[in-house]
Amino acid sequence: MKLELVNRLRLQGRDKIAPYFTRYAEVTKWRFAPGAVEGQPSMLVFDGTGPMARPAHFVLIEWSGDRITAIRDFLFAPCVLDEMDWVRLS
Repeated sequence: MKLELVNRLRLQGRDKIAPYFTRYAEVTKWRFAPGAVEGQPSMLVFDGTGPMARPAHFVLIEWSGDRITAIRDFLFAPCVLDEMDWVRLS
């Protein structure tokens, strides 16, 4: 598995990526919703302390079968969302 925090760091391997999930679990302000960005499966991330009309950032997820193979998290590049087509899925 690969992880890229866009504009910050790249990691590879389950052991190195595990803390990433723990950190998101510790931050209670984020609200998540399934979505698509430029037609790719994604997790839309909303700031629960503000309006929920527009995501604060997004995370692209690549799959192979039933496994996640890559994560590209745009937490540190939120301005990219201004140029992307996105949709919230129900």
